[in-house]
Amino acid sequence: MFLVDILGIITARGGSKGIPQKNLRKIHKKPLIQYTLEVAKKSKINKLIVSTDDPKIIKLSKSLKIEVPFLRPKKISQDSTSTIDVIKHALNFLSNKNQYNPEIIVILQPTSPFRTVKMINDSIRSEE
Repeated sequence: MFLVDILGIITARGGSKGIPQKNLRKIHKKPLIQYTLEVAKKSKINKLIVSTDDPKIIKLSKSLKIEVPFLRPKKISQDSTSTIDVIKHALNFLSNKNQYNPEIIVILQPTSPFRTVKMINDSIRSEE
């Protein structure tokens, strides 16, 4: 069977202005981001990283054995920063440091906590 290289990038900025620390706010006793971290780990994604500028998000991610390969620079951690700039930074970092260039990229935002493993896998399957 052919194994497709699938990268999952979870984007989680620490400095939300509307709801401070929203990615760490608890919903039913778990931080919001933890729902995304746990579901992504169970999916077909074979390399999962978190892009964040927040030390608390880094600590939580690492405690769940999720890779955080860099601290996101302040210049791409602003209210005005686009998701595409965050993704480009992550891909450039992985390509330059690890010569890693995935075939499929899955972008997961913590503010969609009710996605399921099936939803992630179905979206991947449609691209394979």
